[in-house]
Amino acid sequence: MDPVHESTTTVVTGKRKRALVLRISSSPSPSIDAPVVQNPPASPQGGSSRDVAKPRNKRYRCEFEGCEKAYTKPSRLAEHQRSHTGDRPFVCSVCKRSYLRDSHLQAHARTHLPASARQFVCEEPGCGKRFWTSQHLRAHSKLHTGEKLFKCNEPSCDAAFSKHHQLREHICTVHAHPGTKPYRCEHDGCTKSFATNQALRAHVKTHDDKRYTCAHQSCIPTTDGSLAYFATWSALQHHMRTAHPPTCPYASCNGKTFTTRGHLRAHLKTHAERDLEMDLDNAVYGSAREDDAEPLRKRRRGGEVGLDWVCQELDCGKEFKSKFALNTHHNVKHLGRRDFVCPEPDCQRAFGYKHLLQRHTARFHNDASSTSESEASQGDDEDEEQEQQTLDIDFITGNAYSLRSQARLGDAKVLQCPHPNLPAELSGADTPVPSSSSASSTCCYVFSRAYDFKRHLLSEHGLEVERERLDRWVHNAKTQKLAASGTT
Repeated sequence: MDPVHESTTTVVTGKRKRALVLRISSSPSPSIDAPVVQNPPASPQGGSSRDVAKPRNKRYRCEFEGCEKAYTKPSRLAEHQRSHTGDRPFVCSVCKRSYLRDSHLQAHARTHLPASARQFVCEEPGCGKRFWTSQHLRAHSKLHTGEKLFKCNEPSCDAAFSKHHQLREHICTVHAHPGTKPYRCEHDGCTKSFATNQALRAHVKTHDDKRYTCAHQSCIPTTDGSLAYFATWSALQHHMRTAHPPTCPYASCNGKTFTTRGHLRAHLKTHAERDLEMDLDNAVYGSAREDDAEPLRKRRRGGEVGLDWVCQELDCGKEFKSKFALNTHHNVKHLGRRDFVCPEPDCQRAFGYKHLLQRHTARFHNDASSTSESEASQGDDEDEEQEQQTLDIDFITGNAYSLRSQARLGDAKVLQCPHPNLPAELSGADTPVPSSSSASSTCCYVFSRAYDFKRHLLSEHGLEVERERLDRWVHNAKTQKLAASGTT
């Protein structure tokens, strides 16, 4: 009997971890019903190098600290490094979700297709479910056969389930404390559990002591130093606020710091407005304003630029730089709110602004030490002890204020109220109001600001003077006093 001659064809399937040699007979044989899959020989002799899978050299290693992963291709390394940098360049055109890899995007894109596009169909009678991959189909087919691969590992428990999530729920409800969720943290000393795997992965990151690092220039270490790591985002923010607070870059501020970057931006806005205002003044006046034929208008506190919030009340029209300032003005001036109340039980005076309450407290409710400090700041060091001894009687008679006023008049910027001998600039077109004080004696009130003088004239002498004329008179009076003091 002649032997049967067979010719075989060798096909090598190129897998990543091992190679499978598929030997297929070219002629039918009664003893061979299906292709035979054989493992490659352990040590082939004289065979082709394609029959055995060589161990791959993973020379592309991740350079991030603490990561030891390596890959055979630079493209695989680039995909992995995106998990460190957070770069997700693959974006779905339908729902705009982003992914680290293109394969992840393609798998997600199938969710937007109809169910009829799924290629793998369950052949069980009455089922007909469709799936994208054969793996999902095989897992589904086990439901029809009743196969339960997921068994409980607890002692004296024979429960088995066809799906993994059913096993997790069984362990949480039967073998764990009440209220335990399916996904439990396995970190030492942590008893937290979560309803989803995504929430668990986010929680596990909190156990990493090197999760965040400070990237400030002063925290970048030298060759022999180490980075400053923080376990939580709040700890990093606290470090940034305390060690690297937002600082004004202008030299005139001498390194002024702020608690938040928002406050720094608001502060930098004042610098920009100040520079713009100076540019406008130079463009309008330039160097041609040497004669000073008309005195300069008093500069508004905070400047004239950026007043975008205007009071809408009738006959008001005041302008402010912020909505908060406008609301405060409206509450105090038009609604009459007085939210700042003196804490002294025998006083209980209320004020619309906090600085007015502070001024009131410093004047009337300070102790002897605070009084001496305020007097020293006004240049009354020589009479300090004498005024403290006669504080009570002098305060009642008004002699203490008169002594301080006479001492302050030595300053060229301090003026005395000219009432009742008002100059023509102040008494020309004023509308008199019933006065609350006697006009027979000379007024001893002293001031350095035109604003304070205007309030004094209205409250004490019943005179309402236009702001422009009052500013002009104060400017001229200070100039004359300064010139007189310079000649003497």
